[in-house]
Amino acid sequence: MHLYRKYAVEWGDYRHLKAIILLMREAYKYSELEFYNLITGSDYPIPSLAQFKAFCEGHRNENFLEHFPLPHSDWGSEGGLNRIQYWWLRPNAHRSAGSQLTRKLVNLQRRLGINRTFNYFNGKLYGGSTYWSLSRKAVEAALDYINEHPSYLRRFRMTSIGEEICLPTMLANSGLPLVNNYMRYIDWGPDGANPQVLTEKDYNKIVSSGALFARKLESGLSDKLVEQLDAQ
Repeated sequence: MHLYRKYAVEWGDYRHLKAIILLMREAYKYSELEFYNLITGSDYPIPSLAQFKAFCEGHRNENFLEHFPLPHSDWGSEGGLNRIQYWWLRPNAHRSAGSQLTRKLVNLQRRLGINRTFNYFNGKLYGGSTYWSLSRKAVEAALDYINEHPSYLRRFRMTSIGEEICLPTMLANSGLPLVNNYMRYIDWGPDGANPQVLTEKDYNKIVSSGALFARKLESGLSDKLVEQLDAQ
């Protein structure tokens, strides 16, 4: 286990993306690693350890990454393009009651017709989940592109939730084979935007999902679910 403390991460902020890239760089240094999973502290593995290892070994050359062209109807009235074409002081302006200034500035940019250029991959943008399970070849391709085009990563400064666009755009344009499935079981709740806390009541749906990880679990509320998953 390796721990890194470099960025003060705020949800949806550029530093969140930087932290993800940092972890990718550090993990890639170990040549024996062939399959990479990005998870949060609220994720929990669904298969047994033996099943998990078998899956990773059997799919070491596959890439599980949600991806869809932008604009996308599920990403609001502007299809998610507003996340990257305007300047955002705080990426979570739509969630924070203290972000009125950011909301006003974004609305002003909208009225003025501001559209920050995106000069990569002929403007072919893709969105998707932050979390993924990737082969070593895909991680290498992403890091190589960032190394060769450092301005690409900088382009996501002052965007909103850029981590849901940066990697999907790179890999969907890379020519590598992608499975459009992030292999996570998530109950997005009635609004389709906020992951619900999973409990033992969700056990049957979780284990029949075929996913690798369940998200999200919380200590106290999900303890019985953890016991059920560990007992498999």
